[in-house]
Amino acid sequence: MRRLAHLAVAALALCAAAQAGAAEFNLFLNCSGKLSANGKGKAATLDLAMRDSNETALIQRSNVLPVGERLKYKASPMVYSMVYKLPQPGTHYYNDWVHGQWVVWQPNLKRLATIRLSVDRQTAELEGELLDFNDDSLGTIAMSCKPMTADDMPEPKF
Repeated sequence: MRRLAHLAVAALALCAAAQAGAAEFNLFLNCSGKLSANGKGKAATLDLAMRDSNETALIQRSNVLPVGERLKYKASPMVYSMVYKLPQPGTHYYNDWVHGQWVVWQPNLKRLATIRLSVDRQTAELEGELLDFNDDSLGTIAMSCKPMTADDMPEPKF
């Protein structure tokens, strides 16, 4: 009987651990807007999952940043700010996103080295800047974000 009680306690602990893993991210941002460079523009989307415990943002879906990348962010009372650094030229790229759609429409973006983003916590507006290796501006990102919770997210189909 005692052994059964220990098994029940262990099962409850496992369920609690699984539930804590499911609640890994506490804020989801669904952002859409425009990426602009040299007078040309392109529609841009970015979905982020954010975790306050270690200030991590996971790129869930985007046509601007590589999906699956984790960014470190800093939270202030006014903004979430994050930086994505691309590998230096000559290094091996594991993702083909650099050769994707938006590089084709703007050849200067092949010099892209850094993407800086900030999300205003009051207005949910995202602003970003695309920089080359000399920190010269190549373009900008402007998006409106919609905050969501895990309950708002659609269930996976498979």
